Parts: sequence; structure tokens; C-alpha cells
Amino acid sequence: MDIVGKIIRIDLDIYVINIENSSKIITAKARGNVKKQGNICVGDKVIVKKVDLDYMIESVIERKNVLIRPPVSNIDQMIIVVSIGAPVPDFILLDKQITLCFAKNIIPIICVNKIDLVDIDKKAKEDLEYIKNIYGNLGIEIVYVSAKEGIGIENLRELLIKKTSAFSGNSGVGKSSITKEILQKSPERLEIGNIGLKTKRGKHTTKSVNLYTISENSYILDTPGFSSYELYDIDHKKLREYYPDFKNSKCTYADCVHVIESEEVCGVKRDVLNNKIDKGRYERYVYIYSKLKEKYDRRYK
Repeated sequence: MDIVGKIIRIDLDIYVINIENSSKIITAKARGNVKKQGNICVGDKVIVKKVDLDYMIESVIERKNVLIRPPVSNIDQMIIVVSIGAPVPDFILLDKQITLCFAKNIIPIICVNKIDLVDIDKKAKEDLEYIKNIYGNLGIEIVYVSAKEGIGIENLRELLIKKTSAFSGNSGVGKSSITKEILQKSPERLEIGNIGLKTKRGKHTTKSVNLYTISENSYILDTPGFSSYELYDIDHKKLREYYPDFKNSKCTYADCVHVIESEEVCGVKRDVLNNKIDKGRYERYVYIYSKLKEKYDRRYK
């Protein structure tokens, strides 16, 4: 009898699998022909058969998406955690993460942590308004939490039901603290590190790629691999396709990349000058574009 399951952890050549629509966990090995087809990764949905007393992976079901770093597949949504206290929001990283989501068919959700600071910190209030005005207007859902005060955690938890969700964000924003709060009602637990008082940078506490089960068919991923990733496999010429803020701009040429062209032919540049597109978002787009192009130009050097 075939069994469908999801790989939640890999220990060398042993695959830890959560059976679909149940809380049952099994371990399995992969048949040689399955290994030859390509790397099996955490998040893969697999067909498993019981052979005598052991389970064997017979095949890997076609993936919805796959990420390189960390190696994980079938992510439904990315919870992009930003802090409106220390550390302040890293908007370049936020834009990279949103770009990755749109490129990989992942729903981005911005999780604003340390919301308890908004009434006592002027900069926090300004950053919060910027996030609401710029990213909220792009149609991206925003959820407001305070891991320290336990605010908004239940609202966030509701968004995770029946989904496989990745948590991302730069160091110290509270990813692991939020994950800990979410896991309080499940068997899973995470060790949490404190923010160093001198550096004000979070200590990475997640050791490897793991999916944590929060309820039936509901998983969360928390790994340090998301805190410093680059856009490895995105073509600089296609970057514009992942910016919904640009879709209504009228450019003279269909292949306009909105960087090297003049305002006379580039509708995006004109809309930036007319305050129809946020200048900061556009400048970060140019920065990301230049980095992707540099990587492209170096590929044969």
C-alpha cells in the first residue's frame, strides 16, 4: 500500500517523514533509482512503501517550488519578519525576500515584530507607517506581533494552518522567539538564544533544516539560511517582473529594464519622479539589479 508523506528532516541517508493527514512520523530510506533522479530535500512530498519491517521512498511527487539555500521544497508562504526596534528594518533584504517569493510562487507575508515599541519610539512609528503604506499597497498581507508581550501570535498562528511556511528575516528580528511562541501548543520546541547586548545581533540557534509540525498538515521552517541569502537563480533581466509596483508604468520599449534607459522612454523612472512609485523601493531595485548583473557578467571569468 502506497503512503504519502512529507519529509520534515534528513539525517544522513535516513529520511524523517510525517504521514499526510496524520500525526504519525516514520523513518525511511530511498531506493537507488530515486536518489539518481536528484537530491531529495526537506519539504518533498514522497510516495513510501513498507517493505518487510522497513519503509522505502518509491518516488518524489512533483515539487511546487524548490529553494537552493536552504535546500527546501514546497513552501506555500514566507513569513518575512522585520523588527521596528533594534535592529531596524533592512529594506534591501525585505525586497530581496519578496522578490524571491514572487519568483518561486510563494505567498509573502510581512510579520512586524516589536509592535509594543510603536508608541514609545518615533523611528519605530515611522518605519511602521512606511511598511503599511508601501508594502500594504502592494497587496502583501501584514501581521503585527510582539514576541516579548505575546501580542498577535494567535493571529499569526491562524495564517499557518494547512500551510508549509518559511520564516525569514535578518538576525535579531525575533524569528526564533516567534517560532517558540507558535510551538508552545505543539510537541515541537526550539532553543532560543539571547540578543548580545554589545553587538545587538541575534545568535543563530537553529542548527539545520527542519520542518516543525504545528498541527495536521501544517509546518513551519526556521533556519539561519534565510538571514543572509542572495538571489541565486534570478535573471537580472527578469527582476522587473517581480515588482508589482511597476506594472502600471508605461515604457516605450517592452524590454525596458528601468535602469539604463532615460526618463523619456522609461515609464517607471517617470513615475518615480512623479511620486507614483516609492523612490526607496526603486533605488533598492536598481541596487539589486546591479548585483544580479554583476554576478551574470562574472559567470565566465
